Order: sequence, then C-alpha cells, then structure tokens
Amino acid sequence: MMVNKSNRIKTTGTGEKILIYGVLGLFGAIIVLPFLVLVCTSLSSNESILNRGARFWIQSLNFDAYYILFQRIDDLLSSYLQSIIVTVFGTVINVVMVAGVGYSLSRNSFKGRKILTFFFTFTILFQAGYIPNYIWFSKLGITNSYFVLILAPAFMVAHMVFLRAFYSGLPSALYEAVKLDGASEFVIFFKIATPLIIPGIATVCFYSVLSYWNDSFTALLYTRNFKPLAIYLKDISYYVEWMKDAVENGWDLNIGGREMPTETILYAIAVVSSAPLLIVFSCLQKFFISGLTDGAVKG
Repeated sequence: MMVNKSNRIKTTGTGEKILIYGVLGLFGAIIVLPFLVLVCTSLSSNESILNRGARFWIQSLNFDAYYILFQRIDDLLSSYLQSIIVTVFGTVINVVMVAGVGYSLSRNSFKGRKILTFFFTFTILFQAGYIPNYIWFSKLGITNSYFVLILAPAFMVAHMVFLRAFYSGLPSALYEAVKLDGASEFVIFFKIATPLIIPGIATVCFYSVLSYWNDSFTALLYTRNFKPLAIYLKDISYYVEWMKDAVENGWDLNIGGREMPTETILYAIAVVSSAPLLIVFSCLQKFFISGLTDGAVKG
C-alpha cells in the first residue's frame, strides 16, 4: 500500500517547539515586564527611584505613594462609583444601539442601507461640534447628570461598522430558513444572529468599557459636580506637579513624617486606574482575541 508523502502529517520537532515557545515567551515578557515595572516602582521608596530609576524589582518597600493616593478615600471611592455606573450603563446602551443598527445595515432587504451607512460613516470625519451638542443637551435638561455622561459618548460609529461586518458574514440562507419558520426580525436579531457573533459583541464591550472608563472630557465639558476616576486621577497628577515645583523651590514637604512621593505616586495612579481594565480584559480575553481575528477576516 502506497502512502502519499504529501498527505503525511508533519509533526513539530523539538527544535521547532523550542523556537515557538521561545518567541511566545519573548512576546509575553515584552507585555508583562512594563506592568511589573509599574507595580514595583509604585511600591518603592521615592528616594530610590530618584537615585536609581525604575527597576523590575521593589527597591526599599514603601507605601507612601498609596498612602497619599488613598488619603482621601471617600473622594476616591466616589470617583470609582461614578466611573463604574457610567461605564456599565454606557457600555450596555452603546452595545445595544450599535448592534441593532449594524444588524439592520447588514441586511440586503433593508432599503436605503447604503445611504444610511454613508451618513453614519460620514460622522466619523465631520461632526457638529461641541457647542451645538452643549446647547442640545442643555435644552434636554441632562447637563450635570449621569444621563449626559452616559448618552454623550453613546453610539460609537466605529463599533457599529465593526459589528456590521460580523452580521454581514452570516449566511443569507440562515435568515431565509428562520423566516420560513415564521421568525420576526426581532427574533432573528436577538435569538439567531447576535448569539452567533458573541466574539464581536465581547470585543465591542471591551472597547466601550475602555472608552467610558478613560473619558474625562465629557465630564469636564457637560458637568460641574461630577468627578469620575479619570478626572480625580488627573487632579492628583496636577497635585504631583505642584509638589515637584515646591520641592525644587526648597520646600520641605512631608505628611505625618512621610516624604512626599513625587515620582512613585504617578506609578501608583497608573496601577489604580488600569487594574479594573485588566480584570475586564482577563474576563473577555478569549472572546476579544477571537473577535479581532474574525473581524479582520470578515471586514
């Protein structure tokens, strides 16, 4: 019996495995090491960072940066709560809207979808501007409220285009089959089409969380009494700059016998602001990677 050599399954040799794992380990180190430096520097003493710079290990374990950062714990928790509320509700609203519009524009039976797609994508390049938006929100009476923080950045057109590519990749025969069974468009959207593009939905969810969590401009423009985490940490960074100028001018700054961590507090701010995003990404990692690869092929 002749065996076609071209059909043989080629097994990976030891050398190839070492090369593959070595490359993967290198990329993993490139990703992990910066965050390791971030955490270790935030837990080091300010003097050691000024003298020797950032390292991959903790230099003279010190919690002064976190002591200053959490000194006003009530304000920090309030900012965290505001950011969580805005991010959760904003992400849900954004995903529902972009998924609904993306599904509609992906259907060949939807008349005028090309014109609407043009108008939606046109807004990516040209927008009304902040003054008309401010007047509009003022007339609606939602300025200085959670509503403006949630609704102003809602419906991100790039996310709609991304999901439209996913919906377009579903076979038309699937829609025809469920139509023959008497399914309505709402049933097809919620129970048939959307469950099949969960990786794309998860990817949009992560990007929405990232946008809302780091959004400080909306609160600065449309509110007066709100201070989400992005603004609170920005105020802390301004405070750090003031401390640096004071130290350079000869001021002796200390709180409760502690040295002012003019350098390490910046790293602590980065850790506090990025930790929730790392948790969200860890939960959505599987779907996020699948969504990016599928979207690249379908787009």
